Parts: sequence; structure tokens; C-alpha cells
Amino acid sequence: MIGIESFKKYFKGFEREYVIIGGTACELLMSEKDLDFRATKDIDMVLIIEALSKEFAKVFWKYVSEAQYEHIHKGTGKTEFYRFYKPKSSEYPMMIELFSKSPKWMTPTTNQHIVPIHVDDEISSLSAILLNDDYYDFLTKGIHIIDGISILDAEHMIPFKAKAWLDLKERKERGNHVDSRDIKKHKNDVIRLSMLLVPDNKIEVPDMIKNDLSQFIQSIDKEDINLKQLGILNIDKKDFILLLSEIYELSVLQNV
Repeated sequence: MIGIESFKKYFKGFEREYVIIGGTACELLMSEKDLDFRATKDIDMVLIIEALSKEFAKVFWKYVSEAQYEHIHKGTGKTEFYRFYKPKSSEYPMMIELFSKSPKWMTPTTNQHIVPIHVDDEISSLSAILLNDDYYDFLTKGIHIIDGISILDAEHMIPFKAKAWLDLKERKERGNHVDSRDIKKHKNDVIRLSMLLVPDNKIEVPDMIKNDLSQFIQSIDKEDINLKQLGILNIDKKDFILLLSEIYELSVLQNV
């Protein structure tokens, strides 16, 4: 992945202060098992506010300054959100999107102009999910280190992807402008990530997340899904639903 080596070098020793989610995390998880995943150019990064240090803040803004990102945007919502886009070279990630549950995580030390932006539906959805205590606490329990990079493991990523799919789908049904590709992306990512699950490895989830996963399964059961197009040949949709139900101990099988 573009820019991942410089990122790893800079943030060595800070692995417990952040976690990468989204496409980059999925790509690293899948590649660890020699499985293909859609190419991604950006890093979605969540700060672990309980573990943050002043040193991390210094290193992060030094990295941003060294990369010379042409565009730095800051979201205007309740969560702290930054987007860094178009660095000086391919040594750095094409884009970094940074999330923090706390709006006071650290003060920018760059001389570049930071432009306030109204975030799109996908970012707004993820920000809202991270504001929820159950989801945030669940995220902190799923940190996994791959080759010196902190990412969210598949077992904990799936509920976030499922919730994002539910949220975006609901917004589109209400008439809001939502890119259908984003909705499809989250659904397909859940299916692909399920290939990494171990049936006997049960995951304890709070009731809220369990309810969201149950709703996801009930909705997915009504969807037309072609697993073969995603490169999954050995299971069908019912097997996929059964696997999620067993892993997260959901009681929805009688309804699907």
C-alpha cells in the first residue's frame, strides 16, 4: 500500500495510541492470509484517547508537515475529524482521515491553513458510531498489530461495517443523497472479512451492537448476494448468516 512504510516508521512505539480501520485495515488483514482485497489509497485512523500522549501529537503533526499535504480539512461535527490529502510524494499515504471521540485530542502545529468542511454521509455515519460508548469501547478491545501497524481485527471490524451499512442504507431510503457504491462497499467488506472468522471463536458484544448485527443479518437475508463474484466459492448466503450468528451469538436464525 502507498505510504504505509513511512507511516509505520514514524509511529513505531505508538501502536496503542491509535488504530487503523476501514479499507487499509481490511487490506492488511486479508493480505496476512494471502487473500485479495480491493485496493485502497487512504488511511482511516481512530485515536485511542485514553492512551494518547503529547509525544504522539508531536510526532503526528511532524509527519503531516514532512508529507506537505496540499489540503488539510477539519470537520465541523461533534467528533474531531481531520482529512489530509495529496502529499508531496508517494512515500506518504494519499489521504489520511483521522477520527477522535474527544474534540480536544491535540492542537495542530502546522503552519498550513486548515479549511473547515461539512463532512459527507459516510464520514458522518462513522463519527456518530464512534461517539457511542458501546461501539468505542468495543473498538478498543479489537486492536491487532500487523507488521508494526495497529489495526482493528476482523472480528471487531465487521460490526462497524455492518452498522455503517445500516446507517447509510437508512439515509438513502429517507431520500438523502448517499452514494450507492459506499453502501455496497460496506456490505461486501463484511462478507469478505467473514472469510477470516474462526467459527469456534465467540465474540462478546454489548446488547446494542448485538441488536445492530441482528438487524444487519435480517436485512442481508432479503438482499440478492452473489458470493462467487466476491471470490467466495465454498459457502452460500445461509452459511454466511449462520457463521455471523454463531460468532456473535445472535438469536436471529429462526427469523431468516
